[in-house]
Amino acid sequence: MRRGLTLNWLRKTPFMARTPITPWWLVLCFALAGAGVGSFPARMLASEAAPKAAPEAPNNANVTAIASASASAPASDPSTNPSTPAANSPAAASPAYTPNVAPGAALHYEKDIRPLLKTHCFHCHGEERELKGGLDLRLRRLMVAGGKSGPALAPGSRDGSHLFELISTGEMPPEDSQALTPEEIALIGKWIDAGAPTARPEPEDLGNGGLLITEEERSHWSFRPIQRPAIPIITASPAGPSGEKGESKENPDTATNSAASPAAAPASFNPIDAFLLAKLQEKGLGYSPRADKITLIRRAYFDLTGLPPSPEDVRDFLADESPMAWERLIDRLLASPHYGERWGRHWLDVAGYADSEGYNDKDADRPDAWAYRDYVIRALNADMPWDRFIVEQLAGDELAGATAAGAQALTKDPAKLDLLTATGFLRMAPDGTGSSPADLEDAKNQVITETVKIVSSSLLGMTIGCAECHYHRFDPIPQEDFYRLRAVFAPVYDTEFWRKPSARRLSLISDADAKTSAEIEAEAKKVDAEYIAEMMRVVGIIFERELERVPEDKREFARTAYETDAKERTPEQVKFLTEEYPAVNVQRTTLHLFLANYEDGDELKKDYEALLKKAQGIRAKKPQPDYVRIATEDTGKIPVTHVFYRGDHTSPEEAAVPPGGLTVLSQLRPNTFPENDPTLPTTGRRLAYARYLTSGHHPLTARVLVNRFWLLHFGKGLVNTPGDFGAQGERPSHPELLDYLASSFMDGGWRLKPLQRLIMTSQAYQQSSRRHDRGDAIDADARLLWRMPVRRLEAETVRDAVLAVSGTLNDQPYGAPVPVSANDDGLFEVAGGKPSADLHELRRSVYVEMKRTEPVSLLEVFDAPRMEPNCERRQSSTVTTQALSMMNGDFVLEQSRHFAQRVLDESGAGAGAALLARTAWRLAYGAPPSADQEVELTLYLAEQTQLYKYSPPPAEKGQKLQEPQQLALATLCQVLLGANQFLYVD
Repeated sequence: MRRGLTLNWLRKTPFMARTPITPWWLVLCFALAGAGVGSFPARMLASEAAPKAAPEAPNNANVTAIASASASAPASDPSTNPSTPAANSPAAASPAYTPNVAPGAALHYEKDIRPLLKTHCFHCHGEERELKGGLDLRLRRLMVAGGKSGPALAPGSRDGSHLFELISTGEMPPEDSQALTPEEIALIGKWIDAGAPTARPEPEDLGNGGLLITEEERSHWSFRPIQRPAIPIITASPAGPSGEKGESKENPDTATNSAASPAAAPASFNPIDAFLLAKLQEKGLGYSPRADKITLIRRAYFDLTGLPPSPEDVRDFLADESPMAWERLIDRLLASPHYGERWGRHWLDVAGYADSEGYNDKDADRPDAWAYRDYVIRALNADMPWDRFIVEQLAGDELAGATAAGAQALTKDPAKLDLLTATGFLRMAPDGTGSSPADLEDAKNQVITETVKIVSSSLLGMTIGCAECHYHRFDPIPQEDFYRLRAVFAPVYDTEFWRKPSARRLSLISDADAKTSAEIEAEAKKVDAEYIAEMMRVVGIIFERELERVPEDKREFARTAYETDAKERTPEQVKFLTEEYPAVNVQRTTLHLFLANYEDGDELKKDYEALLKKAQGIRAKKPQPDYVRIATEDTGKIPVTHVFYRGDHTSPEEAAVPPGGLTVLSQLRPNTFPENDPTLPTTGRRLAYARYLTSGHHPLTARVLVNRFWLLHFGKGLVNTPGDFGAQGERPSHPELLDYLASSFMDGGWRLKPLQRLIMTSQAYQQSSRRHDRGDAIDADARLLWRMPVRRLEAETVRDAVLAVSGTLNDQPYGAPVPVSANDDGLFEVAGGKPSADLHELRRSVYVEMKRTEPVSLLEVFDAPRMEPNCERRQSSTVTTQALSMMNGDFVLEQSRHFAQRVLDESGAGAGAALLARTAWRLAYGAPPSADQEVELTLYLAEQTQLYKYSPPPAEKGQKLQEPQQLALATLCQVLLGANQFLYVD
């Protein structure tokens, strides 16, 4: 197959000039190799086979320009290529505070200057135990008072202010990495010249090292209470120009994309559209036309199940003329068992799920982590309310009344076992404490730190981990807040009485298996007794031999000392056996050392070793239990948490820190929790914290969740930094919509599926992804959603879609992960790239073993994340290794052969080239090709068949496809699997 692709696609230029189905990865390779790409017509990429969202190019354009721009990735979206971030994307943002002051606006210390000084200066002049130079910059009056060098601030005169002198000359801050920009320095100078005004009277006392949280920081958008806003009144049609049945029939370059129709919106108008259109109309934009039904069903299937629709699914949807056809399709997909696999994978990202411990290169296996993965999938399939879902994961053991000592007894109760399994969320952080780390104490503390990071990024959208060593540089998070949150989880991870991973799991065995195991153990113990008796017989023989070496007058004393219980021996007997004649003290544990000194030693131990082997053989027949990885508390030892000076666990501060939430939110609702709830067998800290997060009063939890759900449907979040809702994160593009969705989500019982139905029935979700000049000029990134963003399939979805189309996908749910190992080339593949004859290893990728140091190669090149400790948002890149994997990877080559065999089987014996081509396209993309596409496909298949007929490749052992047309069909199937239309969703 490799040879066919190389000869035909890379050498037969006339044919390439005709085909419209060139995959993106092939053009990428041409661009990289400089192989005369400019001579190929652009219609290879601009055909119907290319993504519908690709930029419309003039008919006479060549591929060179396209290939040079991200090597022909479906470049309709800057978000698909993180190497070229948009100006307002997180990648393009400066890591430092950027002042945004309107011309002529009044400057105030709290709003404009303090964030700069907090970022660059507070770590030396405000947060340390000892202030550098005695200078405190946390308040204006403290700057005026100055330090050892005198006053630092002379209000009204930048030239007379020592502070400005130091920052303008670059002397302060001393580190280049902390230097202020010229714009920031100019802003400080302007503020000083204006008299260094403050917004309000300053507090009398901060205390050394205290952190003042200002009203401006407390009023940050993400810290305000969630309130349901009024739905905007839209007086224009929500859709742009459309053809029959509301679907796009026009050239997107000539479409006006305007919502200027005088018709009022219908009463049943989706509220999401009202919020989005309100902003679009401010910019003179409207929605794009509705996407065609084939695009919509593919979009819905991949979004909700992560699998492509079958040709039968597409046929049925196209034939359904009911006005409710789209809603019925969504409901079917939401009820699919594959839904939980798709959306479970999303949550496993932020939970940091892995089948290995990480931390160091040993990366020990986690053979029992998969039970938590299955819990997540089942919970999402059942549409478990997310407030319950969160509470169970943070405190399922406390709900079940389980402690470290009593958890095993609860495994017989399925409901309580489920609650315990849910706590696997708290066991996902890297944990090297069971793999002999170089510094065990550091490894222990690292587990807790990474757990806090996972909890805070997944549920709070805040970078709380940045406050472990010092006050947060950008957000109002004092160092104490990190340790308040650490104290919530400290009873699970008590560093003084640490339990290694092997001691934090439960065995699961049925009553029948337990009975069988007990019977087998009883049989084995009988053999054990024979083994010990035989061994002690040999011990007696060796003792008598060694006794002969003792002087005759001391032998009786030696025998008496030896036969006396060790705990009852006199000092003289102890000295005799340990110092004077230790060889007489023969024990079972040291018998092997004595036998090595005797010629008949092997003969003497033969019988008892045979009995030992027999007992082991009997025990090997026991049913092997599964294990579940859980989090529990040892309530007999409740740890006390202290702030670590500069994050050093060897330097705890004196004062204890109570468990609690963020200080900046304490004015909304008290968030310090009891250290030990007397009504529970556990401390109750995590249960109290989980209920606080899901109370409906927390300003972050629901916002963070619905923003992530939105991102997974549109490829971009309303807040495009889903793990950072703080000062350095992006502001929401539609803050009112974010709050509307968050409040609706909570009012609707925290259920995800109804929210998804609302999102997917909006016209925003159903619109076309085609671009046009007007929209690009006003909103190039489509942050306002005047079109649907184009998205590349995620790594697991690429693999799953290939398996589905080739007909080899094993849809068996749940259970132990499919193992990953190195193939002959040293690349990590499922089953080492050599699955069994029955292909039972070809399960969905969510069930494939996920080791931190041994990721599946295909998934890694398509941006599958490594859990360090978790993944807040996936990236989507376009790199050479993706092209090479689709062209030469063993997995794709093998699945292309299976795909070809499926085409042959469905087409029937004696099928001609046209039928084979038509069947392959239909299986790959769900619908039949157009007449022009069918002609191109048939021509390709005919020419490739001729190539193999006159230049056959070497026969491969076990390969069913041997005829020229069969081999040619396999190459065609590979092309279809690597094309943009397969790898991207419009």
